[in-house]
Amino acid sequence: MNDFNTLPGVLDLVWQRLSDGILDRHAAARTPVLATRGAAGAEARMVVLRAADRTAGHVDIHSDLRAAKVAELRAEPHAALLVWDGLALLQIRLRARFEVLSGPAVEPDWQASAPSSRTLYGGSPAPGAPLPHPSDHAPGPDRAAFAVLRGWLTEIETLHLRPDHHRRALFRAADGWAGSWRAP
Repeated sequence: MNDFNTLPGVLDLVWQRLSDGILDRHAAARTPVLATRGAAGAEARMVVLRAADRTAGHVDIHSDLRAAKVAELRAEPHAALLVWDGLALLQIRLRARFEVLSGPAVEPDWQASAPSSRTLYGGSPAPGAPLPHPSDHAPGPDRAAFAVLRGWLTEIETLHLRPDHHRRALFRAADGWAGSWRAP
């Protein structure tokens, strides 16, 4: 049973929320915020969580290879994902070291993507390029522009905002995800 009263319960709850985000487009974990370091400082944007593997300890998001987040992660692979579950009053921070996967390594992900999703990768011009008018963008798909951003988790931190007392927990890969309570 998932609960906020034990460290194993909190960790189970995190992974259940991440799994829900993969399967349910209305789940809070479906669209976390990805925070990276860009040329001008901190950058943050919403992404779609595509995979969460507890055993391997990673999460995946998809991207166009030409997007700024890809260049940012190649320059500095340490980044964070933030999930806010407003109904549960639960914040989940995932710290990870990202790698950019493309080419044949991501063919299964490309094949598993819906045709409508594939049009998000490879449009012209590239993501972030200036447009004279919004209709001047032509969607993809272009298989060569598709990437999987795999985040190897190093830390998971939760903050549960309870009416009686907030609870915060920190889990680290380095200690086998044992976890510890922290002051909120």
